[in-house]
This record gives sequence, C-alpha cells and structure tokens, in this order.
Amino acid sequence: MSLDVGTSQGFGAWVGVLGVGAVVATALRAGTNAGLMVGAGLVATGAVARAFGWGRKDPRESARAMAIVPWGVLLEGADRTRILRWPAIIRVQLQTLHGRDQGTPTTRYSVVTVETPHERFVGRAPGTLPLERLAAHLSAYAEEASHRIALDLEGARSGEGPSEPDAELVLASARAYLATAPAVGRLGLSPAGYRDTAAHTATAHATEELAAILRDRTPREIDPRPFAAVVAAELAATGVIDELVALVQSPLPLLAAIAKVAATKLGVSKARVGTLDEVEPFLLRRDVEALAAWQAA
Repeated sequence: MSLDVGTSQGFGAWVGVLGVGAVVATALRAGTNAGLMVGAGLVATGAVARAFGWGRKDPRESARAMAIVPWGVLLEGADRTRILRWPAIIRVQLQTLHGRDQGTPTTRYSVVTVETPHERFVGRAPGTLPLERLAAHLSAYAEEASHRIALDLEGARSGEGPSEPDAELVLASARAYLATAPAVGRLGLSPAGYRDTAAHTATAHATEELAAILRDRTPREIDPRPFAAVVAAELAATGVIDELVALVQSPLPLLAAIAKVAATKLGVSKARVGTLDEVEPFLLRRDVEALAAWQAA
C-alpha cells in the first residue's frame, strides 16, 4: 500500500519516521489486546461521504491527508497538522470497495471515516486496511489514553496530567523512590550504603515485580506502568525488556514514550522500539524535553 501524505514539511517528516511508502500493521497490547495500524497513509477526500458515493465537500474541511497511528489520528491541512487523540474520537468506520482485475476479485480501495462530536473526516487508500479491530475497540483505546500517570508502583498517587506535563515528576519520583525503605522491601534491593543514595541494581525479585506491573492490562484511572518503566531503566532491569517493547505502542502517549526511552536505555535498538519523535506530536513540549534529557543521560 502506498503512503500518500500532503506537502507540509512537518507531516512529511513525521511520516518519514515510519518509512515513506510503508503501511505497517501491528498488534497492540491494550486493554483489549486489539490490533492497530502504526502508519496508515490516507488521501483525505472531504468531510462528507455517502457509502461509496462522494458527497459535497464540507467547506470547513481543510485536511488533505490523514495518518492513523497508535496514539490517534494526524490530519494534514494546508498550513498545519492537527492531531486527534483517541478520547476525542467517537467513531471510526471502515468500508471497502471491491472490483475485478481481469476477472479476479480484488479490493480496489478502503475508505476510513473518523468522527469527533463536531467534525467528520474521510480518507481513502488503495487496497485493504486492517482497521477492523480499531473500529471495534475504539472505546478501549480511548479509556487507556485517558489514564492519569501514577507516581508510585501502587497507582495510589497521580501526576497532574493529561493537560499538565508529568514526565519530569515521574522521573524524579521514581529516582527518589529507589532510595526509600519501601523500595528496598518491595523490590528486594540491597540497602543503600552511607555513600550511596540507592542500590541501583536489579534483583530477580525486582525484575519479577516490575514485569508483573508492566504486563498488567487492568484498566486503571491511575496507571503505574510508566513509573515501573522508569524504575526498571534506573535499575538496569534487562529482564523486563519484552514487557517494555510491548508497551511502545500503548494508546497512552506518555506511557509509550517512556517505554521507548526505557527500552533504549536498556540496550534495545531503535529499529525495534522506534523513537521518541514518533510520539512527539501527542506529547506536551515539557514532557518531550524531559524524556529527551533522560534518554541522553
């Protein structure tokens, strides 16, 4: 499937992270274990479509291309790129138009309709797009994307997001936690010496504890997985790499970003987990800056 994007430099550069011309389907271990497109490039066809007959274009509609990614939808306009996070989307519909190629049945193209409470966007791409699970489990993605970020492993305290930056607070809280008696007890860490603030070495017990939290897909209003990912990276807990890799496409953008950085700090290649740039459009600037500094440290 070819990837068709608009002419905006920002949007084109972002799609370049995924690979121009590539459409990649992947399994996303969200609350529903559903699948989701990583980068579906769609030509925007206007705001109104009736089945496969195109209706009149809404004059308010300015999108020229659409990309569906694990954290929402990017819309390319004439002069800017908009983002739609999953909680802002009320419906995603997929339709396919079939035909024949020299007598052989074939799918000519797919039509994707994305609706918010006030807008409707329609895109078209050649062939079949594997978006059925997204359409069926949109509410689960929206719920996970709405989680607040925990400042502990229990999910008892939360940051101030999603409208306020949380990355700095999570990083600071995780580092401070490692110097506490509860961390020593729960994670089986060696007590810190008088010269050290913490014993930053993962034990088998710590790895098991953190892996269990990172694997947990129970819907939670306050999500402890980002905190656990930071703790794992700070402890160099390479035993949780698989769990981190499974989270790099979580619908919760900050969790996905933290998982990407944590995994790379533990030695996982960017070819496997992607980069912070991929999630950046869905993050607050201060969160991006904090995670970039942590990645470079």
